[in-house]
Amino acid sequence: MALMPIPLSLIITLIALLLMSTRPKIAKGLLVTAIALLGLTSFDPVANQLIAPLENTYPTFDTQQPVDVIVVLGSAHQSYPNKPAVMQLGRSAIYRLEEGLRILKANPDAQLFVSGFDGHAKIMHDAAIELGTKPSRIVMFPKPKDTEAEANAMTSQLTGKRVALVSEASHLRRALGFFQQAGITATPAPAFRLSDTRTEWRIGASENYKSQRAFYEYLGLAWQWLKTKKAE
Repeated sequence: MALMPIPLSLIITLIALLLMSTRPKIAKGLLVTAIALLGLTSFDPVANQLIAPLENTYPTFDTQQPVDVIVVLGSAHQSYPNKPAVMQLGRSAIYRLEEGLRILKANPDAQLFVSGFDGHAKIMHDAAIELGTKPSRIVMFPKPKDTEAEANAMTSQLTGKRVALVSEASHLRRALGFFQQAGITATPAPAFRLSDTRTEWRIGASENYKSQRAFYEYLGLAWQWLKTKKAE
């Protein structure tokens, strides 16, 4: 998280302040860098350019394409006792689940796989039931803590099956890589996009979040590539 736009800008600013008395030229350069980094990553045209290449890689899933299993990767939730499960899902999670259920509806014999640790899989399971899915069609994977673990946990039940992989659009390239490494061929189903088709000249927190998601995924892809090279 230290390499995300806002923390990174603050770290550079702190270093600049520490160097102000001993290395004023370097300090001033670092301050300019920090301001530029924070400003540009919060600027809508820049944020869109960062996130769009990740999100536009795959088209919306065509429900005419038959599948046996719809895998909805884990995301985030909040615990609100005595509240409906749907109300406990984070924004990305509810989009992912809705896309999974859209594909499930078009495939009456398919199963829905939901995952996520710390109770997330159970909340996804319960939310799917609240939205009309039969419990017998849902399989939970409550232990995986990340996408690589999800792929490895599901491999034995996905081998030889037609799979739709549902996740946030920016995350799908990396997610597909993990499933391919596990020997599973899946069709991507992007569920949630942050990039806008219409760019607006504004600076704000929501724009910085787009940049944060882009930073996170590019770093994740780089780490995935390094791990693959090391394994070779």
